[in-house]
Amino acid sequence: MVEDPSKRSRSAPRSKNGCLTCRRRKKKCDERHPTCTGCQRNNLTCQWPTTGVVVRMRRPRRRQVLSDMTVPPELAAMVTVFAVPSLGLVRRLLDHFAKHGPMWLTSRMGNRRTAILSQIFPEAMESPLILHCVLMIAAKDLLKYDSNVELQASAVEYYGRAISGLREALSGEESADKPTSDHNLLASQNYCHNDQILPHLNAAAALLRPRLHIMPPNSSLRKFLVEMFCYFFSITAFTHGAHLELSEARQIFEFPGLLQHLESGSIMGTSQKVFFIVFRVALHLSQFESSMPSNQGIYADLVSAKQDLRNIHASFHVQPNMGAETINDGVTFELYRLACLIYLQSLTDGSIPISAPSIQEMVSSFVTHLEMLPPESPSDGFICWPMVIVGRCAIQQTHRAAISTKLKTIFDKFRSEIFSSILVC
Repeated sequence: MVEDPSKRSRSAPRSKNGCLTCRRRKKKCDERHPTCTGCQRNNLTCQWPTTGVVVRMRRPRRRQVLSDMTVPPELAAMVTVFAVPSLGLVRRLLDHFAKHGPMWLTSRMGNRRTAILSQIFPEAMESPLILHCVLMIAAKDLLKYDSNVELQASAVEYYGRAISGLREALSGEESADKPTSDHNLLASQNYCHNDQILPHLNAAAALLRPRLHIMPPNSSLRKFLVEMFCYFFSITAFTHGAHLELSEARQIFEFPGLLQHLESGSIMGTSQKVFFIVFRVALHLSQFESSMPSNQGIYADLVSAKQDLRNIHASFHVQPNMGAETINDGVTFELYRLACLIYLQSLTDGSIPISAPSIQEMVSSFVTHLEMLPPESPSDGFICWPMVIVGRCAIQQTHRAAISTKLKTIFDKFRSEIFSSILVC
């Protein structure tokens, strides 16, 4: 018997009794109280209309949406006016990223320095999420030099778009059988340059680990992302290991084929081995509170790590026929190696004061290598960590002055608030 078309069930009409948050976002609401499923999934405040009153929601104005965002009122008003950044401003932001992006992303020189952009810009043209991340980073960096009202507005606008896009993308990835691209990983690591680094590093670890077992659609991009993760995570874990998912990251650092992902040296040249040791030390630091480890197994491995640093040392001397990149790579590697050695020496032998000859000889060698770098070295954005480690052990005025001068040079270049408290001391 043929069913009467007039009696066929139609899709249920959109509920008019859902929460205000879902209506504002134009999403279906399952009307679960006190917090609906949609708001709970997206970590949003679930708001309901007053009992007995059903409010017909109109399309929210830009000002209303911004009032719910955690941005200063004056910036919210700016975004109301400049909701859609002009084409000229977008071009300016892309030009700024193209010019200054390598300074944050790589210590390479010449053509290899700009090659990093060939990995990012094609993805930005393909993915609105990556494009918004790039524009957000460029706008926030450009604000250090230009306080233009439209620029301030665009920084907030693109930040909101990027956050919203990343949340939606991560939600879709959770329901997928396997990762389909590296866009989410690239977006999460982009935030390591500008936002609260800890949650984004944890997200990057969770996204990267399953991808190591899957053939990437773009192998060059994957290698760049793996190296970026290893650099950021190892350095951050050294001081903030208690706030990071170290067990997840450990599976990445111990992945059998990881070195193949790092062989190109897109970010740190020849310094990758040092980061494995830095992460190895960070794992142990997270397991004890005092400055001196009591566990004999941990102590033995720290001593072993110190010996590994000594074994991989190849006496570096600048030769007349050396290229600028070779010198830059060799010096950067030696700065990290010496900083790790100084730290491990003081950690494994608490009886040695920082004034001990063995410590001060390494400090002196560190300063000697630091002065080998050119004034505008592409490694400037990556050597703050070793300078802080060694600077704490520098007791000679000449050594302190050399490290302080370099930090001020980097501060002038990056205008980063990271150094404010250091330079005041």
